[in-house]
Amino acid sequence: MPLYFNSLQTPGARIWVWHLSETENTLKKFISEEDFIPISNHYPHPQRRLQKIAISILLHHLGDGQIVNLLYNDEGKPFPQEIPGHISISHSKNYVGLLYHPLISCGLDLEEVDERVLRIGPRFINDQEYNWIDKDNLMRDSGLIWSVKECLFKNIGGGGILFKEHLKVEPPLLVSIHNGAGKASYDGPMGKKMFKYQYEYLDGVLMVHTIAIE
Repeated sequence: MPLYFNSLQTPGARIWVWHLSETENTLKKFISEEDFIPISNHYPHPQRRLQKIAISILLHHLGDGQIVNLLYNDEGKPFPQEIPGHISISHSKNYVGLLYHPLISCGLDLEEVDERVLRIGPRFINDQEYNWIDKDNLMRDSGLIWSVKECLFKNIGGGGILFKEHLKVEPPLLVSIHNGAGKASYDGPMGKKMFKYQYEYLDGVLMVHTIAIE
């Protein structure tokens, strides 16, 4: 079964995160043959098939047993066809996650943070963010900023978003060893938008989600 996270600071949000430790034959038992055939045809890579099967199962949990299909708007954002609300999906190598909110736009990112984030840091981290980054934990904080901005990109949707210029991540508050929360913003051609973010370090992966502040 997937791991389940319920955010106390985000009323109404539901998050499922699945650690992909099962084989494909095991996961196939949880979906119909009708659902598996298009996944098999469109995703020849075994890991991508596992991720897509897991997403189908998570959508089944979202619908409480009801079939939930995904549609996409003109900005490329997914949304559930059968029920109202907002949805965001993310996957890393070994995890798949789904975030749902019935009323408010949201974004989810699962990130296996490594040294690559340091190499591309100058492309997405602005001066204000460099001012609060802990230089003794540069990879950790750079990874958090990257993951929050990935969530914001999904949250807002559409193209033309410049991570360094348009997106700003404020330092996290209520920080413990494993989790924390903070605020972030977008200021660009689509106006100004405010968001709150929460993060948690799971086993080998950083989970971040953002919710628009209406």
